[in-house]
Amino acid sequence: MKIISKKGATVRHKFMKNAVFSVIFWFIAVGCTMAQNLNATVSVNSSQIQGNRQLFNTLEEQLRIFINDGKWTDTHPPAHGKIDCSFTLVVNEMSSPSSFKGELQVQARRPVPGASYKTPLLNYREPSFLFDYMEYQSLEFNPDNIPNNLVATIAFYVYLILGLDYDSTSPLGGTDCFRQMQIIASNVQSNNWSGWEAFGSERSKYAIAVAFNEPVFEDYRRMWYDYHRAGLDEMAANREKGRQKVVTSLPVISSIYDRRSNSVLVTLFGNAKLDELVNVVTDMPVHEKRAAYETLRNIYPTQTAALERLQRTNR
Repeated sequence: MKIISKKGATVRHKFMKNAVFSVIFWFIAVGCTMAQNLNATVSVNSSQIQGNRQLFNTLEEQLRIFINDGKWTDTHPPAHGKIDCSFTLVVNEMSSPSSFKGELQVQARRPVPGASYKTPLLNYREPSFLFDYMEYQSLEFNPDNIPNNLVATIAFYVYLILGLDYDSTSPLGGTDCFRQMQIIASNVQSNNWSGWEAFGSERSKYAIAVAFNEPVFEDYRRMWYDYHRAGLDEMAANREKGRQKVVTSLPVISSIYDRRSNSVLVTLFGNAKLDELVNVVTDMPVHEKRAAYETLRNIYPTQTAALERLQRTNR
């Protein structure tokens, strides 16, 4: 057991207090008129790494404060309250005392009016996330001067979550957030950080930012609003009307797949919505279920578990 003297504990506490304060102070200084929009849980799993566990505990706490106390937009939280989300970081490599590699899973969900159910907005895994971190370092986000990949990546996914939520309640409501994603992705290009490639990858954060800002894919964002606001949100009052609106997402996703089969939008939609969509379609007439099954099988041929559930109900 490692024994920390009372003096050492006091010094450690002061360092931690200063690090946390630096995160909070920066956001107050630049965004005192902005709103706190997120209710995030943060988990940092370092079980595969030998050494200082306290470093990762500190990282977890600083990330939680960075995300939840950040003044990310100048809008108030949506009517359904702060957005529930989670950031799960599994650290699996340490190349130096301050350089790490891991997997980052980001998820977000929002309530459906009139139901106890929360609909997923995002379920995305970044399998190879490289970042630098020293215990007690400040986490500060300034889009014009982004200090490291850790801050850039977390801020990027925060804006993705906000944009998806705002798009789900207002037509193209997430535009400002998606523009912030594009600014981040553009401003970090000179750093050559992994995961931000402008070319050669449809899964990079740069590709995600471009997809949500390209006019050619505006139909996806309008579909996203119809799916949620005119679809799921209406099902408590009129189940059939809401269900039919949800199903109108299929032609849009199919069209995007036909135009660009490797579009990250197809991946994002499938990760977040495929199981939910299958559940909605399952209660529909057989001929409509068959049509939905054929469409989804063409777009997501490897998602056999979800599609088999739908196929079984066609008989």
